Amino acid sequence: PYQVHLVGLNEKAEEVYNKLKDSGIDVLFDDRADVNAGVKFADADLIGIPVRLVVSNKTGGQVEWKERSNESTELLDLDGVINRLSK
Repeated sequence: PYQVHLVGLNEKAEEVYNKLKDSGIDVLFDDRADVNAGVKFADADLIGIPVRLVVSNKTGGQVEWKERSNESTELLDLDGVINRLSK
């Protein structure tokens, strides 16, 4: 199973995906360009991977972290994401 579901909403998402993969993290990367963000989020909820990461213009240089078991989100830098997932 995947550790994280990465929802890419801008061009920086592919860079984040590559860094996660290089760190040995199993990632499902939603890079579909033909659907809007709402569809991507709905699909992420249906798939049910424990952690959803979002890279978008709103997150700036950070990554939005959301655990399936929790409604809140937080912004982390990529190193912080990798450290959490590597534990």
